Amino acid sequence: MTLIKNFILDTANATGTAFGRLRTAGEGNRLDAEFEYDKRADLYDEVTNNGTVTFNSNTRDLTLSLSDANNGSYAAMCSYPVPYTKGNGQLIAVTGVLDLANIGTGAAEVFLRTSISGSAAESVIAQSSWTALASGIDWQYSQILEIDYQSLKVGTVRYYLNTGGIATQIAQINNDNVRNSGYWQQPSLPQYWKLYTTGGETIMEMGYGNDENAIGIRYVITASASATMKAICATVKSEGGDSLVDMVGLPRSASNDVTAVTASTTLVPILSIRPAATFQTYDNLHIVLPRSFTIQASNPVRVAVIHSPTTLTTPSWTAANSVSCVEYDVSATAVAGGHEVFTDYVTTVANNRSNSRAGLLGKTVLWNRQGSETGFLTIAAIRTGGSDAACFAAINWEEI
Repeated sequence: MTLIKNFILDTANATGTAFGRLRTAGEGNRLDAEFEYDKRADLYDEVTNNGTVTFNSNTRDLTLSLSDANNGSYAAMCSYPVPYTKGNGQLIAVTGVLDLANIGTGAAEVFLRTSISGSAAESVIAQSSWTALASGIDWQYSQILEIDYQSLKVGTVRYYLNTGGIATQIAQINNDNVRNSGYWQQPSLPQYWKLYTTGGETIMEMGYGNDENAIGIRYVITASASATMKAICATVKSEGGDSLVDMVGLPRSASNDVTAVTASTTLVPILSIRPAATFQTYDNLHIVLPRSFTIQASNPVRVAVIHSPTTLTTPSWTAANSVSCVEYDVSATAVAGGHEVFTDYVTTVANNRSNSRAGLLGKTVLWNRQGSETGFLTIAAIRTGGSDAACFAAINWEEI
């Protein structure tokens, strides 16, 4: 890793937001999750290579582990990309255990990872250089990490450990008056926990970002297959911004136009959408908020809106338009798996429309999935009378 020596340590407290405003309760929730019942596939991708993520039924959290100490092995839990609002501070709070196996031979550090040069480089502040809590932290136990940042891509990142109910700032990285560009490529990134081996080291890391751009804390040891870490809980808040479900995005839509899809005696997909893997040649880190849909049928049908079906048979994905990060399909012949988020019956004399402030998925969003979930949203129908039905569907969403 590359060390960029442009950081500044500070002892400021946590009473002000990242932009220096008085910290109040005016926070918009952009992500909040804990693992009470399962791995939360509606909010997180489980991504592994020679690694595992295990749900713990007693403690209601997750354990990340590796099956070997080879470079390239990893286990990670990564949320959807959390949107950042320009000019507002973003506050991330993450709980977990870094050195769960109590190996105890490593060192802790906070970091800023950036790829503005075309490859990932890092600013690193070792625990021995923290302005507070430079000793006395036992990494085999759970900790509360808090980070807030200014972006505008030319701002300050502050790192805190919350101990005994008090957020104590341990380090700060300033990025203004330092370079002729922003300090990272984009600020709307996933929250994550990751255990991985690279360069002969095993790293237990939690924070906000991805392999290209990230901020967080980690514990580093010599490569070991015995290392484990725990993911407990996380929240991301926009300080002064709207909550996720109240955000306004760029409106987009898709339909099967004037070509009907026939609903017969099995549930048939009429229209599906998914976030594309890339947008304008870059990794697609947009989130998609489905807002409403309409369906029309020539004979009575039951309509189902299915989130993340496991299988669409022979789809043909097409970009919704040249400025959209979403693709749609009207060619699939069968659908299986997933779960229905809306169902109703449609007659020949009435169209059906779902439209609410929170949209079709409530606090769940669509994003370019990195794990086993498909991230599709499908409108499907099955006839309820004696005759097949010619069906038309349209869906409206917003992109953030």
